[in-house]
Amino acid sequence: MERSFISIFKSFADWWSIYRGIVDKLGIDTRMDEFATFLAYRYIHFIEPSLDCFKSMITGRNVVIFGAGPSLEKHINLLSSSGILDKVILVAADGATKALVEIGVVPHIVVTDLDGDLDAIVYSYSKGSKLFIHIHGDNIEVFTRFIEELKRGRKDFIVTTQVEPLYPILNFGGFTDGDRAYAITLVFKPSKIIFAGMDFGNIIGKYSKLWLTKNEVASQRKKVKLSIAFEIVSILACNTKTKTYTLSDTVPRCVERIDNLDQVHLQ
Repeated sequence: MERSFISIFKSFADWWSIYRGIVDKLGIDTRMDEFATFLAYRYIHFIEPSLDCFKSMITGRNVVIFGAGPSLEKHINLLSSSGILDKVILVAADGATKALVEIGVVPHIVVTDLDGDLDAIVYSYSKGSKLFIHIHGDNIEVFTRFIEELKRGRKDFIVTTQVEPLYPILNFGGFTDGDRAYAITLVFKPSKIIFAGMDFGNIIGKYSKLWLTKNEVASQRKKVKLSIAFEIVSILACNTKTKTYTLSDTVPRCVERIDNLDQVHLQ
């Protein structure tokens, strides 16, 4: 357990308390999450997670984490016009990968539970992106197909879970792709983090789900998930020394909102 739970949460018990609260709110079947983790272990038990690679990539660097919220395109345009995209580490939460690929940008890291645009994720992986692939009770079928394909080539991916991990499957904490991307990034001690397209509001962005063609009002269940993500990000931000900024209007606790990049020294 010690080498499988890698998180800025103080202990697995702290994360487990949060997870149990999520289970109660959303009616998640913990047994299916545990079964999914065991099944994933059988597929990747021989693959050693390349944590040193991520440490050398992120430690002391500035990082932008892209969520798939409705402000994503606006924030990508802002970052692109500022010339920042080629100076920082880019972490894409699932569907945000497609928005980056569409403008010719390949993120360094993709954090996904495989319900975004898989073509964009596969393309990014083929161009060098490293993946954190999340397994849970609702994505077993797509996970097994996806992992079988990845195992045929290079193995620049790490599998994560939200229940008790079985090494080399890791648990960093986090529930949605966005807050899990933040939890993962913080472990490797970046200099600063900026959120782009991380909105936590009542509108979901068109890049958040494969079948969406425009921004839409979130379902009640999605609103609950976004409130959970907001709370997890707030807990993480208040328990790290890494300064975190957001370009969005919805601001988690201990995160500073900025209107432009001149407010943050990123050189």
